[in-house]
Amino acid sequence: MHCRDAAHLLERYALLLELAGENPFKARAFSRAAELLAPLDMPFEHAVAHEAIQQAPGIGEGIRGVLAELAKTGTIGHLETLERTIPAGVVQLTELRGIGAKRARQLWQDCGITSIEELERACRDGRIARCKGFTAKSQASLLEAIAFWRSTRGRLQRHKCWRLFDELRSFLLDHGAQEVYPAGELRRGTEVVSSLAIVAIADSPGVLPLPADFVPSGARSYRSLERNIVVEIVLATPDEAGTALFSATGSQAFIHAVADGASLPQLPTETEVFAHFGLPYVPPELRDDATLPERLRHGESIPPLVTMEQLRGMLHVHTTWSDGKHSLEEMAQAAAALGFEYIAICDHSQSAAYAGGLSIERVAEQRAAIEALNQRGLGIRILHGIESDILPDGSLDYPDDVLATFDLVVASVHSHFDLPEHEQTERICRALRNPYTTILGHPTGRLLLRRDGYRLNIERVLQEAARTGTAIEFNVNPYRLDLDWRYHQRACELGVRIAIDPDAYSTEGMLELADGVTVARRGRLGAQHVLNTLPLAEFTAYVQAQRMRKQELARP
Repeated sequence: MHCRDAAHLLERYALLLELAGENPFKARAFSRAAELLAPLDMPFEHAVAHEAIQQAPGIGEGIRGVLAELAKTGTIGHLETLERTIPAGVVQLTELRGIGAKRARQLWQDCGITSIEELERACRDGRIARCKGFTAKSQASLLEAIAFWRSTRGRLQRHKCWRLFDELRSFLLDHGAQEVYPAGELRRGTEVVSSLAIVAIADSPGVLPLPADFVPSGARSYRSLERNIVVEIVLATPDEAGTALFSATGSQAFIHAVADGASLPQLPTETEVFAHFGLPYVPPELRDDATLPERLRHGESIPPLVTMEQLRGMLHVHTTWSDGKHSLEEMAQAAAALGFEYIAICDHSQSAAYAGGLSIERVAEQRAAIEALNQRGLGIRILHGIESDILPDGSLDYPDDVLATFDLVVASVHSHFDLPEHEQTERICRALRNPYTTILGHPTGRLLLRRDGYRLNIERVLQEAARTGTAIEFNVNPYRLDLDWRYHQRACELGVRIAIDPDAYSTEGMLELADGVTVARRGRLGAQHVLNTLPLAEFTAYVQAQRMRKQELARP
């Protein structure tokens, strides 16, 4: 068993423990164990014996016993018991927006609800509003959550799809595949994935074993339903690998535009496939544009797209000073190991009490801690930033004399999501006019497959960002991917810089940056459009020039 598989089982166990009404601290302990295991690329049996796991905080004797059982038997006896006693529909309730394990258990135990369909009927009949702890308003919210769940059913966020791909890739490599590639929507960089395509290369693909639940769907093509999305595995020899990858990547409209009615030759690389049709290689992220092949035939060139290697600064990360998982030093060392020149620590501001937001006194203490680390020298420059809440009236969370002490300020909305569009837009535009706002964080507040963004006039916000010289964040947290890539070109047209930021709460969260760059490339971002491709000296000069510009704009 791989560590990823063990982590998945432990997360499931933690959820079922909560649904069963067991001690929530016990459930959280198993969730933490899953978090420890998920990033490890090794057999679970090796990891569980490692001292780092055995002695990790929160891993007590009881959890060690369960881990040993899982390593020995491949399952957890108590988990199997819970699976038999808790209705599957109750577990599914936790997929609804705003419904955690505690609320799902309440609906099950107090209201007799055992499925989403039953919940919907009970809401429409008015029965939920009569249950203890629920109101007519919460009943209406549940109906909205059900409608949202139906509209997003059968899609996964990218990081979950990557986990599924990694599991299947490991299986295929273990059973004789020479290489396994992602294709389809995942490779093209769509922000959510409705189907996963995989290309497996083998000298004798006809004898390559596949997972048991895959069935034939065409010549050397097999399908299954995994985690509510369709997964297709395409098998190919090395001599036809390029054509297989080109076909499986899509989009279908793009393929038809490239081939222009001709059949596809069987070739070993995609570059050769494009060359066969007289075209340059087109990056996968641009292959949803079916008009591009014809434009290329008429002399248009492919713009150079930003790469991970061009990013010099890692902006907007959190630490244990607020609600992050790792310390200042750990986050800085991790960024240095990834090759970054500078990192901007942007913990939460004082209004975010729920996230351990920094008081003015703690801001000064953190600044001193960062200065001490910079004096020690960690192979990377640590910038002292803040993620400042944008307050309901559009002001920031500290007085100007405090804001002036930061190397940069990421201004973000974390409350009052339901303001009317004109109020929300003006609120954000006022924050953009603040002399110390460097970057507008996660501009629309969306959480993919969980929550729509707030009502906002994006064009007005982009124009104000251009007028004030404020950068806009492309937050690559896989639940956000915000600002939507569809607005990236408009931002570039207006001269607005985009900051590609991880919004990382752990060293593992930094790794989301690479996949975020893939999605940014869909927006045709080049290095010249991205704020954190600047070397450190140019970045700090940019911030100072931006502040001077805003101060001049504010003069009567």
